[in-house]
Amino acid sequence: MKKIAILRCLKTSASCAGAGCLRAFYEKDKAFAQYGEEELRLMAMWTCNGCGDSMLENQEGIRKKIERMKALEIDALHLSHCTSKKDEQGEKHLCPTIKAIADELANCGIKIVQGTH
Repeated sequence: MKKIAILRCLKTSASCAGAGCLRAFYEKDKAFAQYGEEELRLMAMWTCNGCGDSMLENQEGIRKKIERMKALEIDALHLSHCTSKKDEQGEKHLCPTIKAIADELANCGIKIVQGTH
């Protein structure tokens, strides 16, 4: 059984219910198709603590979230498609805040997967 977590953007979560991510997870579609018939358990669907003008006041909370992912011993962290934004040239780039979170978890041996649906 693989333990999975999904990380999404705080700004996007204001207008997104996460239904696309959850559908892809439960149907093993798109980025979750790689797991084939293996049993999956969704351990967390969480948001970053924001960036720029949307940054939450309590930034200590992100440390708690990261430590929780480690304690849950997740096998893979899926970065929702909302964690990458297009620049002026139309090219997508991973948010620096999300990248820092992903890098820390990757350094602990957690597989980072770009995408959900």
